[in-house]
Amino acid sequence: MKLIAFVELIIGWGRFISWTLIVSSPFVLVFGVLRKNVRATLLYSTLSGLMLLGGLIGVSTYSSVVAALEPVLAGPVGKRLDVRFADVVSGAQGSLDTWSGKVVLLQFRASWNEDANHPMQDLEQVLAELGGTDLAVLTLWDEPRDVLLARPPPPPAVVRGTFELESMPELLRGHAVQRPVSVLIDRKGVVRDVFVGERDAAFLVRELREYL
Repeated sequence: MKLIAFVELIIGWGRFISWTLIVSSPFVLVFGVLRKNVRATLLYSTLSGLMLLGGLIGVSTYSSVVAALEPVLAGPVGKRLDVRFADVVSGAQGSLDTWSGKVVLLQFRASWNEDANHPMQDLEQVLAELGGTDLAVLTLWDEPRDVLLARPPPPPAVVRGTFELESMPELLRGHAVQRPVSVLIDRKGVVRDVFVGERDAAFLVRELREYL
């Protein structure tokens, strides 16, 4: 489950409980009055008031939380981002504009948390099935060029780049340190989805095909 979906689930249940308290409070009050006992009436009246107050506070709080967190939780999805990097092989500066009009699979990776070959084999399989002129694959690392050049080279069509976290768009910085992370970008340069954790070739092909 994605983070935003999990938070929305919690908020949804919070709203449900809050509205249940609001709707139930009059019935609790009536129940207390019908007991025809002063102490019981006071007890249930107090309980009814607390339920109503708690429900109103809950609804107000959850509405404020949703308004404040939704842009953050959604992150880069639906936005165009200026991602810049240095090509590992040539050292030349590059950006996503290089692949304007193409679908881009952008991955943030780290050599210290993965097998050297397996992820590249998955990317090779993705390119074999979907590759051509419409798909570009870019892997970004925050390690020195000499460290990356000493590793086995990726498939020929995969571009490797290095990046500095400070220069990364703010909405992507959190994902850039969660590696491995896959970012799907459509032909217009808009981020369509972000997947945290390793994803196999079959998953990536299925997700990318929608935008090709």
